[in-house]
Amino acid sequence: MAAIPQKRPKKAGSLAEEAAERSTSVASLLSEKLRAAIVRGEFPQGTSLPSERELMVRYQTSRATVREALGALTAQQLLVTKRGRSGGAYISSPSSTFVARSLNDFISGQNIRYIDLIYVREALEPAAAAQAALSRTEEQLEELERLTEECANVVADMEAFQEANINWHLALTAASNNPLFIAFLTSISTGLHAATSFEEFDIKIRKAVVGVHWQIFEAVRQRDADAARRRMVRHLSAYGEELAALTSEG
Repeated sequence: MAAIPQKRPKKAGSLAEEAAERSTSVASLLSEKLRAAIVRGEFPQGTSLPSERELMVRYQTSRATVREALGALTAQQLLVTKRGRSGGAYISSPSSTFVARSLNDFISGQNIRYIDLIYVREALEPAAAAQAALSRTEEQLEELERLTEECANVVADMEAFQEANINWHLALTAASNNPLFIAFLTSISTGLHAATSFEEFDIKIRKAVVGVHWQIFEAVRQRDADAARRRMVRHLSAYGEELAALTSEG
Protein backbone atom coordinates (compact mmCIF):
# COMPACT_ATOMS: atom_id res chain seq x y z
CA MET A 1 0.00 0.00 0.00
CA ALA A 2 1.18 3.54 -0.71
CA ALA A 3 2.17 5.64 2.26
CA ILE A 4 -0.23 8.36 3.28
CA PRO A 5 1.07 11.84 2.34
CA GLN A 6 2.79 13.38 5.34
CA LYS A 7 0.19 15.79 6.61
CA ARG A 8 -1.09 16.16 10.11
CA PRO A 9 -4.50 14.52 10.56
CA LYS A 10 -7.35 16.89 11.06
CA LYS A 11 -9.25 16.80 14.30
CA ALA A 12 -12.22 14.51 14.60
CA GLY A 13 -15.36 15.84 12.99
CA SER A 14 -13.59 18.47 10.89
CA LEU A 15 -14.43 16.77 7.59
CA ALA A 16 -18.11 16.62 8.50
CA GLU A 17 -18.02 20.24 9.64
CA GLU A 18 -16.38 21.38 6.41
CA ALA A 19 -18.94 19.42 4.39
CA ALA A 20 -21.76 21.09 6.33
CA GLU A 21 -20.27 24.53 5.74
CA ARG A 22 -20.06 23.84 2.02
CA SER A 23 -23.52 22.25 1.84
CA THR A 24 -22.19 19.01 0.43
CA SER A 25 -22.00 15.43 1.62
CA VAL A 26 -19.01 14.11 3.54
CA ALA A 27 -18.45 11.48 0.85
CA SER A 28 -18.41 14.12 -1.90
CA LEU A 29 -15.94 16.23 0.05
CA LEU A 30 -13.69 13.24 0.72
CA SER A 31 -13.84 12.31 -2.96
CA GLU A 32 -12.87 15.88 -3.86
CA LYS A 33 -9.90 15.86 -1.47
CA LEU A 34 -8.62 12.51 -2.73
CA ARG A 35 -9.07 13.59 -6.34
CA ALA A 36 -7.05 16.76 -5.64
CA ALA A 37 -4.29 14.66 -4.06
CA ILE A 38 -4.23 12.41 -7.14
CA VAL A 39 -4.05 15.41 -9.48
CA ARG A 40 -1.20 16.89 -7.43
CA GLY A 41 0.71 13.65 -7.89
CA GLU A 42 0.69 12.61 -4.25
CA PHE A 43 -0.50 9.21 -5.45
CA PRO A 44 1.28 8.41 -8.76
CA GLN A 45 -0.46 6.42 -11.46
CA GLY A 46 -0.22 2.69 -10.79
CA THR A 47 0.20 3.02 -7.03
CA SER A 48 -2.53 2.27 -4.53
CA LEU A 49 -4.41 4.53 -2.20
CA PRO A 50 -4.14 3.90 1.54
CA SER A 51 -6.45 1.18 2.82
CA GLU A 52 -10.04 1.92 3.75
CA ARG A 53 -9.11 1.70 7.44
CA GLU A 54 -6.25 4.17 7.03
CA LEU A 55 -8.55 6.60 5.24
CA MET A 56 -11.16 6.18 7.96
CA VAL A 57 -8.62 7.08 10.63
CA ARG A 58 -7.07 9.93 8.69
CA TYR A 59 -10.36 11.60 7.86
CA GLN A 60 -12.26 10.49 10.96
CA THR A 61 -15.16 9.13 8.97
CA SER A 62 -17.05 5.88 8.45
CA ARG A 63 -16.24 2.97 6.18
CA ALA A 64 -19.46 3.62 4.26
CA THR A 65 -18.36 7.20 3.54
CA VAL A 66 -14.91 6.07 2.41
CA ARG A 67 -16.41 3.46 0.11
CA GLU A 68 -18.83 5.99 -1.38
CA ALA A 69 -15.96 8.39 -2.06
CA LEU A 70 -13.85 5.65 -3.64
CA GLY A 71 -16.83 4.58 -5.73
CA ALA A 72 -17.16 8.12 -7.10
CA LEU A 73 -13.47 8.17 -8.05
CA THR A 74 -13.82 4.77 -9.69
CA ALA A 75 -16.78 6.05 -11.73
CA GLN A 76 -14.55 8.95 -12.84
CA GLN A 77 -11.95 6.40 -13.97
CA LEU A 78 -9.39 7.77 -11.54
CA LEU A 79 -9.30 4.49 -9.61
CA VAL A 80 -9.41 0.85 -10.54
CA THR A 81 -10.15 -1.81 -7.94
CA LYS A 82 -8.01 -4.94 -7.82
CA ARG A 83 -8.94 -8.05 -5.86
CA GLY A 84 -6.76 -10.54 -4.07
CA ARG A 85 -3.85 -10.36 -1.63
CA SER A 86 -2.32 -7.33 -3.36
CA GLY A 87 -5.71 -5.79 -4.05
CA GLY A 88 -6.89 -2.29 -3.31
CA ALA A 89 -7.79 0.96 -5.04
CA TYR A 90 -5.11 1.78 -7.62
CA ILE A 91 -4.59 5.11 -9.35
CA SER A 92 -5.68 4.96 -12.96
CA SER A 93 -5.64 7.40 -15.83
CA PRO A 94 -9.02 8.58 -17.16
CA SER A 95 -9.53 7.89 -20.84
CA SER A 96 -9.98 10.66 -23.40
CA THR A 97 -13.55 9.38 -23.86
CA PHE A 98 -14.31 10.01 -20.20
CA VAL A 99 -12.72 13.47 -20.31
CA ALA A 100 -14.67 14.33 -23.46
CA ARG A 101 -17.92 13.19 -21.84
CA SER A 102 -17.23 15.27 -18.75
CA LEU A 103 -16.46 18.36 -20.82
CA ASN A 104 -19.56 17.79 -22.93
CA ASP A 105 -21.66 17.60 -19.75
CA PHE A 106 -20.10 20.87 -18.58
CA ILE A 107 -20.82 22.55 -21.92
CA SER A 108 -24.44 21.36 -21.84
CA GLY A 109 -24.92 22.40 -18.23
CA GLN A 110 -23.45 25.87 -18.77
CA ASN A 111 -25.51 26.50 -21.92
CA ILE A 112 -22.38 27.57 -23.79
CA ARG A 113 -23.06 29.71 -26.87
CA TYR A 114 -22.19 28.43 -30.34
CA ILE A 115 -19.82 31.32 -30.92
CA ASP A 116 -17.92 30.41 -27.73
CA LEU A 117 -17.44 26.89 -29.09
CA ILE A 118 -16.17 28.34 -32.34
CA TYR A 119 -13.58 30.50 -30.57
CA VAL A 120 -12.32 27.51 -28.60
CA ARG A 121 -12.18 25.51 -31.79
CA GLU A 122 -10.23 28.29 -33.55
CA ALA A 123 -7.67 28.18 -30.75
CA LEU A 124 -7.20 24.41 -30.80
CA GLU A 125 -7.96 22.85 -34.17
CA PRO A 126 -5.27 24.61 -36.25
CA ALA A 127 -2.66 23.23 -33.84
CA ALA A 128 -4.28 19.81 -34.06
CA ALA A 129 -4.14 20.00 -37.87
CA ALA A 130 -0.45 20.89 -37.73
CA GLN A 131 0.30 17.97 -35.43
CA ALA A 132 -1.78 15.66 -37.63
CA ALA A 133 0.46 16.57 -40.56
CA LEU A 134 3.47 15.45 -38.53
CA SER A 135 2.02 12.53 -36.59
CA ARG A 136 -0.63 10.89 -38.78
CA THR A 137 -0.31 7.28 -39.84
CA GLU A 138 -1.01 6.02 -43.35
CA GLU A 139 -4.21 4.42 -42.09
CA GLN A 140 -5.36 7.72 -40.59
CA LEU A 141 -4.53 9.52 -43.84
CA GLU A 142 -6.64 7.02 -45.79
CA GLU A 143 -9.54 7.54 -43.39
CA LEU A 144 -9.28 11.32 -43.73
CA GLU A 145 -9.28 11.00 -47.52
CA ARG A 146 -12.32 8.74 -47.38
CA LEU A 147 -14.20 11.24 -45.24
CA THR A 148 -13.18 14.15 -47.47
CA GLU A 149 -14.67 12.26 -50.41
CA GLU A 150 -17.78 11.49 -48.37
CA CYS A 151 -18.28 15.19 -47.59
CA ALA A 152 -18.13 15.90 -51.31
CA ASN A 153 -20.53 13.08 -52.16
CA VAL A 154 -23.24 14.16 -49.69
CA VAL A 155 -22.84 17.92 -50.05
CA ALA A 156 -26.40 18.27 -51.38
CA ASP A 157 -27.90 16.54 -48.35
CA MET A 158 -27.76 18.84 -45.29
CA GLU A 159 -28.27 16.11 -42.69
CA ALA A 160 -25.75 13.72 -44.24
CA PHE A 161 -23.29 16.57 -44.71
CA GLN A 162 -23.59 17.54 -41.05
CA GLU A 163 -22.52 14.07 -39.97
CA ALA A 164 -19.78 13.74 -42.56
CA ASN A 165 -18.38 17.18 -41.71
CA ILE A 166 -18.15 16.45 -38.00
CA ASN A 167 -16.63 13.02 -38.69
CA TRP A 168 -14.03 14.67 -40.92
CA HIS A 169 -12.97 17.08 -38.19
CA LEU A 170 -12.86 14.30 -35.61
CA ALA A 171 -10.74 12.15 -37.94
CA LEU A 172 -8.32 15.02 -38.45
CA THR A 173 -8.08 15.49 -34.69
CA ALA A 174 -7.55 11.75 -34.19
CA ALA A 175 -4.70 11.90 -36.70
CA SER A 176 -2.87 14.30 -34.38
CA ASN A 177 -2.52 11.34 -31.98
CA ASN A 178 -2.67 13.91 -29.17
CA PRO A 179 -5.07 12.74 -26.44
CA LEU A 180 -5.63 16.31 -25.22
CA PHE A 181 -6.73 17.58 -28.63
CA ILE A 182 -8.89 14.48 -29.04
CA ALA A 183 -10.59 14.95 -25.66
CA PHE A 184 -11.23 18.69 -25.99
CA LEU A 185 -12.34 18.75 -29.61
CA THR A 186 -14.50 15.65 -29.26
CA SER A 187 -16.26 17.29 -26.30
CA ILE A 188 -17.43 20.25 -28.41
CA SER A 189 -18.39 18.22 -31.47
CA THR A 190 -22.04 17.89 -30.40
CA GLY A 191 -22.46 21.65 -30.14
CA LEU A 192 -20.69 22.22 -33.44
CA HIS A 193 -22.94 19.61 -35.06
CA ALA A 194 -25.95 21.66 -33.99
CA ALA A 195 -24.32 24.84 -35.24
CA THR A 196 -24.02 23.47 -38.79
CA SER A 197 -27.78 22.87 -38.93
CA PHE A 198 -28.53 26.50 -39.79
CA GLU A 199 -30.46 26.59 -43.07
CA GLU A 200 -28.27 29.52 -44.16
CA PHE A 201 -25.38 27.05 -44.53
CA ASP A 202 -26.56 26.41 -48.05
CA ILE A 203 -25.12 24.26 -50.81
CA LYS A 204 -22.72 27.01 -51.89
CA ILE A 205 -21.16 27.26 -48.44
CA ARG A 206 -21.03 23.49 -48.06
CA LYS A 207 -19.18 23.15 -51.36
CA ALA A 208 -16.67 25.75 -50.19
CA VAL A 209 -16.16 23.74 -46.99
CA VAL A 210 -15.41 20.62 -49.04
CA GLY A 211 -12.84 22.57 -51.06
CA VAL A 212 -11.03 23.66 -47.91
CA HIS A 213 -11.17 20.11 -46.55
CA TRP A 214 -9.28 18.94 -49.63
CA GLN A 215 -6.67 21.68 -49.16
CA ILE A 216 -6.12 20.72 -45.53
CA PHE A 217 -6.02 17.04 -46.45
CA GLU A 218 -3.32 17.75 -49.03
CA ALA A 219 -1.23 19.59 -46.42
CA VAL A 220 -1.58 16.65 -44.04
CA ARG A 221 -0.68 14.21 -46.84
CA GLN A 222 2.48 16.18 -47.61
CA ARG A 223 3.30 16.46 -43.89
CA ASP A 224 3.29 20.26 -44.23
CA ALA A 225 2.39 21.35 -40.69
CA ASP A 226 2.57 25.09 -41.44
CA ALA A 227 0.20 24.81 -44.40
CA ALA A 228 -2.19 22.63 -42.44
CA ARG A 229 -2.27 25.19 -39.64
CA ARG A 230 -2.72 28.19 -41.98
CA ARG A 231 -5.48 26.57 -43.98
CA MET A 232 -7.35 25.51 -40.86
CA VAL A 233 -7.07 29.03 -39.43
CA ARG A 234 -8.56 30.51 -42.60
CA HIS A 235 -11.26 27.84 -42.68
CA LEU A 236 -12.37 28.32 -39.09
CA SER A 237 -12.08 32.11 -39.15
CA ALA A 238 -14.41 32.33 -42.14
CA TYR A 239 -16.76 29.81 -40.55
CA GLY A 240 -16.76 31.71 -37.26
CA GLU A 241 -17.59 35.00 -38.96
CA GLU A 242 -20.48 33.36 -40.81
CA LEU A 243 -21.79 31.78 -37.63
CA ALA A 244 -21.45 35.00 -35.65
CA ALA A 245 -23.57 36.78 -38.25
CA LEU A 246 -26.22 34.05 -38.15
CA THR A 247 -26.43 33.89 -34.36
CA SER A 248 -26.58 37.68 -34.03
CA GLU A 249 -29.52 37.74 -36.44
CA GLY A 250 -31.29 35.15 -34.27
